[in-house]
Amino acid sequence: MSADVRRPAFVIGTGRCGLSPLMDLIAYHPDFGWPSQYHERMPDKAWIGRLSRIVEWPLLRGPLKFRLQPYIPVHDEAWGYWRRAFAGFSEPFRDLTEDDVTPRARHGMKRAVVDILESHAKPRFIAEYSGWSRVRFIREIFPDAIFIHIVRNPRAVVNSLVNINYWRGYEGISKWRWGEPGAELQEALKKYDHSFLALAGVQWKILINSLRETTSELPDDAIKLVRYEDMVADPHATARECIEFLGADASDSRFGRHLGTTSIVDANQVAFRIPSWRESMSPKQIAMLEELLEEELAHFGY
Repeated sequence: MSADVRRPAFVIGTGRCGLSPLMDLIAYHPDFGWPSQYHERMPDKAWIGRLSRIVEWPLLRGPLKFRLQPYIPVHDEAWGYWRRAFAGFSEPFRDLTEDDVTPRARHGMKRAVVDILESHAKPRFIAEYSGWSRVRFIREIFPDAIFIHIVRNPRAVVNSLVNINYWRGYEGISKWRWGEPGAELQEALKKYDHSFLALAGVQWKILINSLRETTSELPDDAIKLVRYEDMVADPHATARECIEFLGADASDSRFGRHLGTTSIVDANQVAFRIPSWRESMSPKQIAMLEELLEEELAHFGY
């Protein structure tokens, strides 16, 4: 592996939290290479990252790179690519830790990052993933890895979860992949008659606390917390703050032109694929979630 993997960056969150729009803002900084939808489709083709170079073409530095998706390479969680590097990365039933790093997993993950840097011809790596934290696992392989954690109002996250067709919660806890909730959460689900909204709230609670615990162990220069609501209020300021945190040049002219063509929708306030949470849930259902998630709501200022 000839490429130097220097401070790889990972944008993380529970899912349905704003990962994609944040990556829309920051991933296309000229310093960064990233997995694309082509890595998901053809995970065994190391050269596929070369396609991502076309987003540097002048005609594709603007909104065309979004309008022509899925043809133009765009950032992607690319679970298939990561599964090829380490089979357990994409869908573990619990968080991954340093104890899960085998020599084969270490080599596979490093190879995956190096292949993107070499094929994309970029000095820095950035990727997004959702769900379990995986922070301890990644830091065992990349000790200088840095993270941006984006968090969103859990009322909105719950509303989004129960309105997507691939949420497994409707099949019950035995079919989802977040492990068995502890006794306290089991009692809460009984209290709320196993409401699907409550179950989605429990999912968020499990994952956000996994992220809280593991990111709290990181030094200040390795973790940045971004609230979705702050990002949609001032996307460009948030993007520049994130780029500065990552150690890249936020004043780069190409990055500035990219920001000028990128707009972010506040899905908390307007219907974006699904109605906003205020329109989708009754006052009683909102009160239930607020009781279930009281501690986490207070912690994140919601």
